[in-house]
Amino acid sequence: MTAASTLAEVLRGGPKDAPLHQALRHVNVTSVSRELGRKAGELLGATGMSGHRDTLDSLLAAVALAQQRPVVLLTSDPADMARLTEEPHRKKTERIAVVAI
Repeated sequence: MTAASTLAEVLRGGPKDAPLHQALRHVNVTSVSRELGRKAGELLGATGMSGHRDTLDSLLAAVALAQQRPVVLLTSDPADMARLTEEPHRKKTERIAVVAI
């Protein structure tokens, strides 16, 4: 699963998008709702992060946090995503696994 905002980060409207479109056929894409936007903003506030890139990351983090566990989050920015999805109150086995790609 991913946030619709992630599509803006990776798709550019050209032939190089073909592999991504193939992969996206197997991924549920969640719309950015009011609730998702609010949660993403709260994550930014809690981590002290800001800016456009961090905002997009926080939307994806909010989607990941809403999923039933186990969750594996694939990202090119593992440090920021780990900060945004940190859940110290959960057992380690129930936390989101952030994996660099």
